[in-house]
Amino acid sequence: MLAIITLVAPVFGLIAIGWGAARIRYVPEAAGPLLSEFAYKILIPALLFRAMATMAPPAQSPWLLAGTYATAVALIWVTATLATLILLRRPAADAPAIAFATTFGNGLMLGIPLILSAFGPEAATPVAILVTCDTIMLWMLGTLHMELALRGFGGGSLASTARTVLDLVRNPIIAAVIIGTLWRWSGLALPGIADKLIVLLGGAAIPVSLTALGMTLARYEIKGQTPTLLLITVLKLIAFPAVTLWLGMFVFGLTPLWAAALAVFSSMPVGANAFVFAARYERAVGSVSAAVAVSTIIAVLTVTATLAILQEMGLPVRV
Repeated sequence: MLAIITLVAPVFGLIAIGWGAARIRYVPEAAGPLLSEFAYKILIPALLFRAMATMAPPAQSPWLLAGTYATAVALIWVTATLATLILLRRPAADAPAIAFATTFGNGLMLGIPLILSAFGPEAATPVAILVTCDTIMLWMLGTLHMELALRGFGGGSLASTARTVLDLVRNPIIAAVIIGTLWRWSGLALPGIADKLIVLLGGAAIPVSLTALGMTLARYEIKGQTPTLLLITVLKLIAFPAVTLWLGMFVFGLTPLWAAALAVFSSMPVGANAFVFAARYERAVGSVSAAVAVSTIIAVLTVTATLAILQEMGLPVRV
């Protein structure tokens, strides 16, 4: 357990440094969003592009990993929707935002550093696949669910879906993974100078992303209905990783590395995009905002526990 704590502590330590710097106004209030934007549009795409461009042939079909993840998302999404309607007795239009929060984790800024630290560079392939699937699948699912809840099968659904597709096409993370994959298929080697530049950019991705995440968290307010916050937190931090691990190991037969990476990716706290989605439709905004902050704090314990469980199961956690 001490080795797991030693693995996790520096990652969350960088988040704490960013949060503290923002809270005491040591850095300008705009620093967090600006650093996040820089990491999102330049540093992380560089990291993922090189991972895809230089990776060895994957151990399994990417579609197998995507299918495992999609099945887990569907199960948790339906559970969250039914719980919102039956247990919480909230309007149907609140369900998509709540379900989105229970499945969309901070896999980009927090998941990538943790997974690469825990499993080594070999985990870059599954994490790149997951980040791409995560963005495409959940935004499409969330948009369709919300439009159906608000308007039924009217024309607004098609227009909103088209807008979402356009946003995804412009997404730098998706573009980096696709371009990196195409580069690998071309058989061309990365030019020496360009490769060194990309390595430098990718090397900065983890510390900058984590510090920016901490700065950004200082802006979220902890408010909203406690039962809703509890539902989101339990489903996101406990149920979702448990379901993905079970599906990955016993249903879809993923390799130990891919199953473990998927479980850790799914155990990430609620991501900022869940708040963006809720704010876009003005549904469950307070609860989702609180879930982003609270789940990140609790994730210090739950992610540590997830890694410890994976290690006890004999999965390849590097400590």
